[in-house]
Amino acid sequence: MLTLHKLDLTGSAGTVRVTATEATLLQAFAQSPDARLDFTRVAHCMGLTPDDAQKANIQVRMVRLRKKLHEAGAEGAVIEAIRNVGYQFFDELALFKP
Repeated sequence: MLTLHKLDLTGSAGTVRVTATEATLLQAFAQSPDARLDFTRVAHCMGLTPDDAQKANIQVRMVRLRKKLHEAGAEGAVIEAIRNVGYQFFDELALFKP
């Protein structure tokens, strides 16, 4: 569960603090009908422009987010890159907004 006002991600292994940018991205995944975001939307959620120079930056941020998801208890491939499309989220995510 992602608690938006506290920026906490809670799972079976505990609670992990996420950044506001990571929370925005997770919220976008949760609200997407197929949990898939194109590269432009991912860049926008991260406050970046969707040019090639930013792709490495986005990849690094995704690695960090995957690590946090695993620390909270997610297993397996939680977020995968989809070539020439963007990213797909493969887990359940509940949003908590007070």
